[in-house]
Amino acid sequence: MKRVALALLLSLPVAFVGCGNPTTATTPAPPNSPQTQALNITKTIADSINAAVKTAISLRDSGKLSQANTATIENWAKSAAVLDDTIATELGSADSWTLQKQKILILIAAFNIPGSSTMDATIQASLKAVSTLIMQLQAQVVN
Repeated sequence: MKRVALALLLSLPVAFVGCGNPTTATTPAPPNSPQTQALNITKTIADSINAAVKTAISLRDSGKLSQANTATIENWAKSAAVLDDTIATELGSADSWTLQKQKILILIAAFNIPGSSTMDATIQASLKAVSTLIMQLQAQVVN
């Protein structure tokens, strides 16, 4: 009996070794912080990218947009989605806002939206909506 009690007492410190201070997570940005506002814009950009692709597919199916232009928009959308995810990841990083801004502005500068006067006005409007949101994101990051 004494051996069992002694074994239990000796095993208690081992059991509590892993119960140290929990790891600290980064504190999320306040609701009205520039990072939060920028993140909200990136979510809207993602929605606009999806809408542009759906519009392109619908126009292609109705014969108003060529397969080549549809493929251009779909390929652009893939890269735009990666860019959007990269920006969202950076906004969630532990980097300072100053460093986040620098990284995001570099990413935005390399972003191009396809355009062609041969594309249907509807798809041009969808792409313009994405462009406008990118400009809003850039304005948010600069300020």
